[in-house]
Amino acid sequence: MKRFTTCLTSCLALSLAGCAGTGPKPRVAQNEAPANEAYVAAESAGAPAVANKPVIETVAYRFGQQATEADAATDATEIPTAAQPTATVQLVPAAADAPQAAFPTNDSVVVPADNTIYNGPAYTLADLEQLALSNNPSIAAAYAANNKAAGLRRQVGVRPNPTMGYSAQQLADEQTDQHLLFLEQEFVRGDKLELNRSVLSHTASAQRWETETQRYRVLTDVRIRFFEALAAQQQLDATREFEAVARRGVDVATQRQEAEEGTLIEVLQAQTMLSEITLAAERTEVAYRGAWQDLAAIAGLPTSTPARLLAELEPPAHTPDWDTAYGSIVAQSPEMSVANALVCEKAALLKRQQVQMTPNVTGQLGAGFDNGTDSGMINVQLSAPIPVWNKNAGNISAAYADYRRAVQNVKRVEQSIKSRLARTAQDYDATMASVQKYQQEIIPQATKSLELSEEGYKAGELEFLQVLIVRRSYYDSMMRFIEAKGQLAQANAKVDGLLLTGGLDAPQDYTDGDGIRGASFGGQ
Repeated sequence: MKRFTTCLTSCLALSLAGCAGTGPKPRVAQNEAPANEAYVAAESAGAPAVANKPVIETVAYRFGQQATEADAATDATEIPTAAQPTATVQLVPAAADAPQAAFPTNDSVVVPADNTIYNGPAYTLADLEQLALSNNPSIAAAYAANNKAAGLRRQVGVRPNPTMGYSAQQLADEQTDQHLLFLEQEFVRGDKLELNRSVLSHTASAQRWETETQRYRVLTDVRIRFFEALAAQQQLDATREFEAVARRGVDVATQRQEAEEGTLIEVLQAQTMLSEITLAAERTEVAYRGAWQDLAAIAGLPTSTPARLLAELEPPAHTPDWDTAYGSIVAQSPEMSVANALVCEKAALLKRQQVQMTPNVTGQLGAGFDNGTDSGMINVQLSAPIPVWNKNAGNISAAYADYRRAVQNVKRVEQSIKSRLARTAQDYDATMASVQKYQQEIIPQATKSLELSEEGYKAGELEFLQVLIVRRSYYDSMMRFIEAKGQLAQANAKVDGLLLTGGLDAPQDYTDGDGIRGASFGGQ
């Protein structure tokens, strides 16, 4: 029975399937693969031989199928990693009675697994997240602001220090001078100091939630850039492997021309495709380096030299219900907690300003000696301002305006979350539809077309140029598939990160100094 064959570009399919990670790792069948395996490279037996026609020898490729124990026993070739300098994909040689003659010299294609840009250790997403939480300066700044708020909270509730002094009178009148030591203390009324601490307690709470918000921002940025770099890495690996296939295609076209089986047009077309793929590899490497350097900056890595990323782009199982997602994000968002804490702070500040007019009482106790009477003396003095002209009306009005502004800010944050979620949901739904279309239809169709084109070429039904077109179409489909999965992973990272981004933006400092404590004294 005639068995299905694939073209040489299954080398590319092997890499792309491994990079894309839509299912189990693709396998490369060896010559001993069982006869009932689908898409095994082989030659049909008993067909009439066609002399002097080069064979584009093939390897097996199975997309999205579950591996069996028999597969594991016959699989040998893996996707190149940073520890493997090169990967050699063995081709199945043509049988002696096959309808085509094998190439006279080459029996394998060496795919250069060029990992020269992957210097240093490999990283997982969890590794980079931990590094970012430890190294990102914005998180350290947020913790510093948090400590500042805690210190101010302690400070604004401290009572004023007493005043100790010395007083002398009638010093020019001999034998009538008076000398006095006194102790003075201001007594703060209206619970001003407790209210001060209440205000700063809410400020400190807002600052703690701001720290948590910054952590989410950093983690979301790390995940977005990780998946961007991972997609670029997989595209780069795939392009380099297809570059080796395209280079082999140039050799085939040249040999066909020398054997007077092909034309110069085929050679030029193959060379053009190789040049385009080489250019694509260069552009993809530039994109990968840029994505990695951005990722290194967010994570606070000491070097921006690209390293290997260890992960797969696994599409989510289903699309979220966006109304439910919105409610969940609003309920969990530390950004919302900051806004609510600021409302409480402004309400406490309004209450504090309303008691500012309550006058403080200053008491003084003095003891001394009067030389004129040759006797001691004790003085007691009490004083308090009278709130006649200044009743703190302006500050109360301003505090109420701040409170109303904070209430409206909560609504603004809610609407901002809804707006950002709408854009993220749009990207998510669009890329999810693309991924599913590629996964369920386009890639299987392109794979089948690749196999049929190879069969047609061997049977003499297709020209070499047509095979090149199918190869390039398959490569383009796989590149777009990887790109779509990367974009989907980035959109999913935004949802998981509660739509918080800006890991290197300066965190907000909601503290306003200890001026409120100074206003507690003097009664003004």
